[in-house]
Amino acid sequence: MKASVTWVFTALIGITTACGGPTAVRGSDVPGLDDSAMSTGLDRRDLQQMLKTNLDSLQASAAVRRWESEERPTVAVLPIRNETSEHIDGALDALISDIETELVNAGHVRVISVLDQPDLIEQVRSQQTDAFDPTKVAGWGQQVGAKYFVTGKVYTVDERQSGERRVQYFLFMRVLEAATSDLIWQNKANVTKALVK
Repeated sequence: MKASVTWVFTALIGITTACGGPTAVRGSDVPGLDDSAMSTGLDRRDLQQMLKTNLDSLQASAAVRRWESEERPTVAVLPIRNETSEHIDGALDALISDIETELVNAGHVRVISVLDQPDLIEQVRSQQTDAFDPTKVAGWGQQVGAKYFVTGKVYTVDERQSGERRVQYFLFMRVLEAATSDLIWQNKANVTKALVK
């Protein structure tokens, strides 16, 4: 597979050189383009892999059984906190829609979109520090009418030695009951990327 991807890149470089400039390609046009990582940076595929692991855990959890017994309570997805040095805030905002889509399609809850409420989003973002105050959660729940919140954070561990680099990324997600700030589910998924000699 890597040989065919290399051949495609070599062919593209030859065409690019002949035409006098770089040529943009789509992953759907070049089989395998999305298979290999281009760096140790966190990319869309990594985020989707970790999100799937977390959402599979959520669907199998006691939290979902609780939601089923409550006959579709209201849930809102809060922004995912970026604790990495990478500029991935846009990708994390896109994950909010992915989480909402999964929850809506599973049918266990009614989803309230907080993305349409910029004031609340700004309040949440200002609270996403190491001094996060869980007592604010009840107020946010009243503000949007949500009984539960889904939220999370991405963080990283970066190791370097003898010119090699290994980066481990973690997507930690949890569900909080708005009225009490009780944690009713949490899970952590990870992906490791490396540059080796």
